[in-house]
Amino acid sequence: MNSSINKTLIALLLAIKELQIPLSKDEQTILQDVGQQLDIDPDYWDFIEEQITALIEGNYTLNRLFKAKIRKLDALDGRIPREFLPNLAELKTELFGEMKEIVTFDGSSNGENRNRTTQIIDITSTVLQTENQDQTTKQLVFLEQISEYVENYRYFNTYFTEPNNQTVIPQTEPLIHGQTYFLCINISPEPQGIDTTPFPDKTLTQVWNDQETLLLDVAVTSKDFHINVILNKLSLPRTGASDNLIFTVKPHKFEGRAYIQVELFYRGYLLQSKQLAILIIPTVGADIPESLRPPQSSRVTFTTTDLLTSEQLALLPERVLTVDVELDQRDGSIDFRFLDRTQGNEELAFYDTTLQPAALGNAIAAIRQTLKSISESEYRWSVEGSMESLNTWLPSLANVGRELYRVLLPANQAEGSEKLQAALSPNTVIQVNPVLGKVTIPWALLYERKIRQSKQNRVCDRFTQHDLDCTDCPHKSDQQVVCPHAFWGYRYSIEQLPCWTSNKHNYPVALVRQIQNERQLQLSFNVYRNFKFWQEHLIKLQAIGSVNILPAEEILELESIWSEHGQILDLVYFYCHGGIEEIPKRPYLEISDDRIYSNFLECYESAWLHHPLVFLNGCGTGDYSPESYVSLIDDFLNAGASGVVGTECPVSETFAEYYATEVFQRLFAGEAMGKSMLAVRRNLLQQYYNPLGLVYSLYAAHEIALARSVTQN
Repeated sequence: MNSSINKTLIALLLAIKELQIPLSKDEQTILQDVGQQLDIDPDYWDFIEEQITALIEGNYTLNRLFKAKIRKLDALDGRIPREFLPNLAELKTELFGEMKEIVTFDGSSNGENRNRTTQIIDITSTVLQTENQDQTTKQLVFLEQISEYVENYRYFNTYFTEPNNQTVIPQTEPLIHGQTYFLCINISPEPQGIDTTPFPDKTLTQVWNDQETLLLDVAVTSKDFHINVILNKLSLPRTGASDNLIFTVKPHKFEGRAYIQVELFYRGYLLQSKQLAILIIPTVGADIPESLRPPQSSRVTFTTTDLLTSEQLALLPERVLTVDVELDQRDGSIDFRFLDRTQGNEELAFYDTTLQPAALGNAIAAIRQTLKSISESEYRWSVEGSMESLNTWLPSLANVGRELYRVLLPANQAEGSEKLQAALSPNTVIQVNPVLGKVTIPWALLYERKIRQSKQNRVCDRFTQHDLDCTDCPHKSDQQVVCPHAFWGYRYSIEQLPCWTSNKHNYPVALVRQIQNERQLQLSFNVYRNFKFWQEHLIKLQAIGSVNILPAEEILELESIWSEHGQILDLVYFYCHGGIEEIPKRPYLEISDDRIYSNFLECYESAWLHHPLVFLNGCGTGDYSPESYVSLIDDFLNAGASGVVGTECPVSETFAEYYATEVFQRLFAGEAMGKSMLAVRRNLLQQYYNPLGLVYSLYAAHEIALARSVTQN
């Protein structure tokens, strides 16, 4: 099954919906037969498609409508937001006004996992088997949503023109080194220029109110072009075309592929970004190298279908920072763009650091090795530490954290660094957008104070008595004193949004901010049974509130739980081993009897309707790090997860059990996950002198929370 089947069936339903002349009895009978065939054996698609084609071609109006819908869906590449599609129980209720289990021809119930194509086949089969299908389709809410989406989308257009007469330069032509061009950007119902990228209008549905226009911020950056102004405002009307923004660009790359990143923001939310790939030739008339790629092309590198609301925007913290991270696939270098989200998106700095993998990798490796050493020290056996323990370990952690901070914010950007630090107040939510490539950086370990490294370094003995700004602290300016409050992980809440585009994502992945739980939380608890404390841990979780824990020690138990309960899971918790195999380099999670790989997780696409949060508690695994699981995040998102919590290094079971219990206690009470993690991290430091709360990272929205508390009164 593939996306062409999806497009054909959706186009058929949409075309039938718009028919003004009723279908004949014979046509209705044929459609019912098609519906039965889809139910009985959809693998005979070639035969079924012949029936559909013959029916359509025999009805002039239906044929015209069907072809129009196919063109629209082709332009969208078949990308219909999956939240528009009902499950069979919801559809049955809408059609027949009653709720009952639907059993398919093969005997599986609607509660079992259904991939995207199977879901569309099931929906189409159910609708076509009704009487008067043309009337039925007009009454279905989900078809109205899809129809409106297909008809009203706009394009995110980019194209180049000559500066003197603004003649559009065709995509089949390269640009010339050293010459000046206009890069034009607009949002319009009509496609223009390089590719046809749909703009995520749905994201802004609820923020228009009575406004007729919204102001978007457009950022254009490149290492290969000189750009006169990199930020500008675009006025977006409620409908129709926006104004046309013009950026003056000049390629300084002599020849070969050059790249430009274009990003769209609303109130600091990154809505969409795409990368333009442009062939540069040295002189007019120079030979154009043979290539399967056109001289001008582009691809979306980040998109969010998160539905913004006015209430949500009003509740944002006063100061918020957006960090865009771009991995250059050519040489592995990484760019960082830091934008202030609080003062009209004034850009604090654009850091074209051109960091090579070795420079960044060494700094990150030093941090993770230090964290691992701490976790294997006296903190291995007890959560409770001491000031003596902090003085043993925190100065070295601050030192490597400062090195990473300086790598990301080098000395020649000192002014921008100071400006950035001044703009950030405690409790700021820092949003990290990996716009191209999955770059895992331990943001919580960045140390923003200068440190004069020596054997005399010590931790401030007054940090528990002063606020996060160290107001009135006598050691505030002492560069030999390590202040825990200077670590980003103690000052700020950091969300790494998993909205990167990926060839694993068959459809747009929504940024989810709420887990759709019922009064009793459904928790999939997947465990490595040789751990000592897992049964005690399970009892503690059950005691927190109304929680139905579904334990799986072995892979067959996990498969059974995910098949039977997948559609109602609220939390997917791995209390287990994990790592990366030597050959091939495959990340895995390991429960008692088997390992779980990407191919296994792929089978659960669109299965988790409650958007559960995935918590990866990697205990006692020597080679565990974000590289052990970050590529699996795509699979969890495709299954319907709202995000992932993971660790920067392996931790002892003693600490992992304590941390998860404390975080879940707050999460189950209705607190946002980002806030819960920040609070537990600070409590560990303040009460137990334990810095290991910095180990855990959030790959989800800061605000992700349960729809309703499950804590017992």
